[in-house]
Amino acid sequence: MSFFPEVSPVDDDELPEAWVPPAWTQPPAGWLPGRLAEAALLARTDEVAVAVTGVTAHPSGVGIELQSTLRNPGQGRRAWAVLVDRFEGGRFRPGLADETAGLRFGVQLADGSTAIADMGHGFGGHGGHDEVPVGPVLTFAPQGGQGDDRLMTSTGTLWLWPLPADGPLELVLAWPEFGVPETRHRFEHLELDAAARRAQPLWEA
Repeated sequence: MSFFPEVSPVDDDELPEAWVPPAWTQPPAGWLPGRLAEAALLARTDEVAVAVTGVTAHPSGVGIELQSTLRNPGQGRRAWAVLVDRFEGGRFRPGLADETAGLRFGVQLADGSTAIADMGHGFGGHGGHDEVPVGPVLTFAPQGGQGDDRLMTSTGTLWLWPLPADGPLELVLAWPEFGVPETRHRFEHLELDAAARRAQPLWEA
């Protein structure tokens, strides 16, 4: 008699029910968005630069693609490693970055409504998975980074839900830890409706 109990095989033919993230948390999966030809340098200091590299639209919302770049001001490898960790928000060595002075984003729409992004992970303060919040809602999804001993670049996307009406949109940012005061960039007329109509699913349901 074996010491171990018999292990029953798992039926791999059963397809588990997929969990679909709420529309206000991220762009829809499996879609090709409509893209707008937008790019802008939002802020620049001696050490960091923050830029918009693209704007995409879906029927459910807007994606604002971001790139942040850190430049080595001539420091040695040890000091550069500390600076990079502060740039990345202290994810790898907690305590180095000032959590109260980190990078923040917000938007103001043509109708005067505003939203501020939770720069952490998850759903932030927008309620549970089944609780539909009152828009607009702005979330940030970090995507990754790369660099060397000279430059470090980090990318991410702001997701604004629901799709706002065409017109001006102000993007607001601040990064006190790196000397970036509250700064605004105004996109004068984003043709979001037309771009959203160009979005399409990769496969028919």
